[in-house]
Formats: sequence, structure tokens, C-alpha cells
Amino acid sequence: MRLTAVDGLLIRHFDDEAVVFDPLSWDAHLLNPAAIAVLELLIDAPCSETEIAELLRNALLDEERPHAVAHAHRLIGELRSLGLIRGIETTPIAYR
Repeated sequence: MRLTAVDGLLIRHFDDEAVVFDPLSWDAHLLNPAAIAVLELLIDAPCSETEIAELLRNALLDEERPHAVAHAHRLIGELRSLGLIRGIETTPIAYR
């Protein structure tokens, strides 16, 4: 399964953090740099959890890199629970 950002999110950067506003739900969230990097990646194009882990692996300190997959999994769960990202099916549709 691939992941994508929900439509219509507005992002305003403030130093290392950013506020994300969802105009459909009227929810606003203050996100850290890792969460913003993942969210902006998913706004650009759908990605897999493996691609997100690779993004984080490249951004993490050397001693944290072995934990990139766990970081990605936790961050994806948090962004999903906030309603900022969703899964999309990539299985081809069979036509009759």
C-alpha cells in the first residue's frame, strides 16, 4: 500500500517546525521537522513506508539510522491518526 497526504492541507513554516491546517476539518497541528518532511514528500507523490524510512534514514544522525524503519512506522501512525495522510490501493483494477 502507498500513502498520500489528504487534499487541501495548508502548511506554514516557523523555523524548524510548521503548522499544518486542514480546511475540511478545521484542525491545525504543530509538526516537527521529520513529520513535515514526510508530509511534504507525500504531498508531492504517493510513497511506500519503505520510501519514507529511506527519507528518514538520510536525515537521521548516524546512531539513529538503524531505527529509521521504526521511526517511519511510528510517524506514519501519528500522521494517520491526525487525519493528515491516508493509504491508497495500488492494485490494478481488472476490467471486464
